[in-house]
Amino acid sequence: MGVSILDPLRPYAEAIKWGAILLLALLLFALGWNRGADRWQGKYDGEVIAHKATKDQHKATLDALADKARAAADKAKASAKAAKDAREANDKRYAEAEREAERAKRDLERGLRNGTVRLRDEWACPVPRPAKGGTATAASRQDASADLRAAGAANLVAAGDAADRWIVWLQSELTSTREACK
Repeated sequence: MGVSILDPLRPYAEAIKWGAILLLALLLFALGWNRGADRWQGKYDGEVIAHKATKDQHKATLDALADKARAAADKAKASAKAAKDAREANDKRYAEAEREAERAKRDLERGLRNGTVRLRDEWACPVPRPAKGGTATAASRQDASADLRAAGAANLVAAGDAADRWIVWLQSELTSTREACK
């Protein structure tokens, strides 16, 4: 019977076997740990990249919305200024038309009183004429209500002019409002 090389190691064989098993288990654990960490690190890095891309996309969307809001605000300011300018121009034209209508009313009333302007027969109240062969007296030529007729006719014409001014002003306002809202 010969002595083998392993005989001096035989008392330590059980410890070597458990040491090799432990070393193998530690090696597998370290490789598995590392492999799992790499896998989770890869997933984490992917999530970080996706989150950054989402944040960049949201930032771009918010920037675009902010630009559109600024453009809308600028357009609204320009429209408001245009509407204000149009309102002032319309009001100025209305005031000028009002002054012109007052002047026309005074001229008409003066012309009716002086006899330089005549109303159409259907608008005029006839003044009694002298009988045939009679002479016209001062009383029959100018009756007591002539001034009232002149003032009334002038007021009627002025009321028509006022209605026209209002209509023109309202149409101007409507048009300028539509233009400002485009």
